[in-house]
Amino acid sequence: MLFNSLGYLTFLAFGTAIHWSLPQRARMFFLATASFVFYAMWRWDFGLLLLFSALIDFLCASKISLSKKPATRKAWLLLSLCTNIGLLIFFKYTYFIVDNIRSLGNATGLDGMAHFDPGLTIVLPLGISFYTFQTISYTIDVYRKVIQPTKRFITFFTFVSFWPQLIAGPVLRADEVIPQLEGERKRDARMFSSGLLLVIVGLFKKVVIADNIAPMVDFWFTQDASALTAIDIWVAAFLFGFQIYCDFSGYSDIAIGSARILGFDFPDNFQWPYMARSPREFWKRWHISLSSWIRDYLYLPLTGEKYGTHSTEGIGVAGEHGQKSTTGWRWNRALILTWLIMGLWHGAAWTFVLWGLFHGIVILVYRVSPRLQELTKKHAIVAWMLMLATVMAAWIPFRALSVEQTLEMFARILDPFAYRISTQVMALSSRLAGYSYLWAFLLTIGMVSAWRLNQWREKQNTIGIAAFAAMTLGVAVMVCMILVYLDVDTQFIYFQF
Repeated sequence: MLFNSLGYLTFLAFGTAIHWSLPQRARMFFLATASFVFYAMWRWDFGLLLLFSALIDFLCASKISLSKKPATRKAWLLLSLCTNIGLLIFFKYTYFIVDNIRSLGNATGLDGMAHFDPGLTIVLPLGISFYTFQTISYTIDVYRKVIQPTKRFITFFTFVSFWPQLIAGPVLRADEVIPQLEGERKRDARMFSSGLLLVIVGLFKKVVIADNIAPMVDFWFTQDASALTAIDIWVAAFLFGFQIYCDFSGYSDIAIGSARILGFDFPDNFQWPYMARSPREFWKRWHISLSSWIRDYLYLPLTGEKYGTHSTEGIGVAGEHGQKSTTGWRWNRALILTWLIMGLWHGAAWTFVLWGLFHGIVILVYRVSPRLQELTKKHAIVAWMLMLATVMAAWIPFRALSVEQTLEMFARILDPFAYRISTQVMALSSRLAGYSYLWAFLLTIGMVSAWRLNQWREKQNTIGIAAFAAMTLGVAVMVCMILVYLDVDTQFIYFQF
């Protein structure tokens, strides 16, 4: 069930009404049941897979907590990790592994490898990359004695399967959700209204902005890269950068807003990432829940540094014992390895590995370059422009159809003789010219309103009559535009991960 559909809005409305009409003790059971139904409506067997994954981690965490022997505790942790990672590899990477075995066989002339076929038909379960990370973090936190395991399976299952964030995050920690599940949640008009406004803003980003940019992005990335100019490729990269931002941050807004309507307060997942002036700042603003997860459960353990305690820092930041120098071999090795895994997590293709490697190298260059560090501190505008261009260039392998297309596009933008205005850019400009002023006006109202709504949500204070009137107008414009485009069901980009 897509968030950008009348079906989801209906599900949310009925779910909210039933949830708040039930006594406190019955709400947990309802949320668990509704979440299972929400997921199983896609495929019931994957609903059972979700239940199995949650049961394994619940049992492993309980055994870890009860055991006093380090070897026994580690054995239960390994069982949890192997189960979760094994399921993820099977469902997400089997075809990728098979394709690479075949390619290696063709390259080496080994017929057995070239014609390797396990005879499997595999469908990727929605959200498996996200809920796997949530269950892994729970077991690891219990092992590290950061948290105590919950004693009720229904509480843990609700944490894992909670429908607003089940499919594509945010990647939440147990200490962010379980205390709210076990505590008493009361009706709060401000929570409800701010949640509803977040849902509206998220839908606006998705159906009005992202979905209207998508056809233009698709056009450029299906062209022969050698026939494109450097300007074509930059336009395509920038368009995709804003498409994926509005698509994914829109999803996060809807997820967090839906949770707030139900009385849950989850942290923001995006904080204007394209305003960043350095890679570190970018990853403190983009997909915050994932980047902090990767830092605490992958990057820091690979460095040998003490693990983080629910940090909101980005990937590649120093440890927590005053460690300032992160330019040593172990830090750089851990950084690149982390980013290779990060890229592969996003998708079973070499283009995603290139995307991860690109970001890892960028962070490494900024880390070892005093000039770039000085630029970030003293020349904010130049640093911002450089970082924005770097991030947009990094989106090329993320969106490209192949490694070959990626390399050709990079070659074009590095060729000074490839910079010219193409007929495609001229045609796009002409097509948009008739709507430019209207679109600029409507989008400005919508985005400014979104910004003001976010400020109001954070401060939860009163606003002046004029500001309230402007926000009301902005919300009305957004709702009208959402209704125009809501009848077209388009999948969120991150659903494939």
